[in-house]
Amino acid sequence: MLNRWMTAGILAMAIIILIGVTQVYAEKNEPKAAQLEQLIHTADSVIDNVDRLVIKWQAEGRGDAQAQAVLLASHLGLEQPVQVRQTGHDVYRSELVAGTANGGAGMLVNVVDTGDNGYYVIVQLSGDAQTDRKTLMILQEQVDQLLADSGMKASWNMSVQGTAANVIKGDASQQLALIEKDLSKNVDIASVERYTDVGTASVSYEAAELPLSIKSSSHMLNMQLAVHQVGEQGNNRITVGFPVITIEY
Repeated sequence: MLNRWMTAGILAMAIIILIGVTQVYAEKNEPKAAQLEQLIHTADSVIDNVDRLVIKWQAEGRGDAQAQAVLLASHLGLEQPVQVRQTGHDVYRSELVAGTANGGAGMLVNVVDTGDNGYYVIVQLSGDAQTDRKTLMILQEQVDQLLADSGMKASWNMSVQGTAANVIKGDASQQLALIEKDLSKNVDIASVERYTDVGTASVSYEAAELPLSIKSSSHMLNMQLAVHQVGEQGNNRITVGFPVITIEY
């Protein structure tokens, strides 16, 4: 059920899909830095070469969307938000491209005017293998505190994408099986939902020791893995999400 919309990494689609699902996320009562460190460690056991790492917050609020966007951007050291139109909504957006001055971390504030004096916020941190992990942890705590201070109950998730050292070309299902075998040595996982099509294999898990979860039917999911074949050589791109993948496979 969740797998089909998790492939939609385009922000315009995310605006439609994510509005209203904020409250289904849950997390353990642990320091945010410890949670992030555990998730990064788990992702490192799956992906050897990180191409993309995304930490994303989602929250709903009441009031002026533009004013909220200006407030968030200002406190995070971003430029004045610009107004764009997406999927029938006014969106106020400000972005900082990753660079050496900010530890290789990118940052995005996106506030959607949902009408009726309401807004929907997406704040995103991004990085890759070169991004300083301590910088990510510091920024994560800053964003989390800022959203709380702004009166919003925000949920967050993380997705990591890259490749593995042990590559099986041209067979996504076999690559996924190999990853599951290695992962199960470090994390107690139970497969819940599987999805397979041409060139793609995905599975969602219950893994109670991981800090984030989302309800799907009668299960609480903690992690999702996907392998997707790319290019003529059949190279396998691996994506892992906590509790589910929220970027394009």
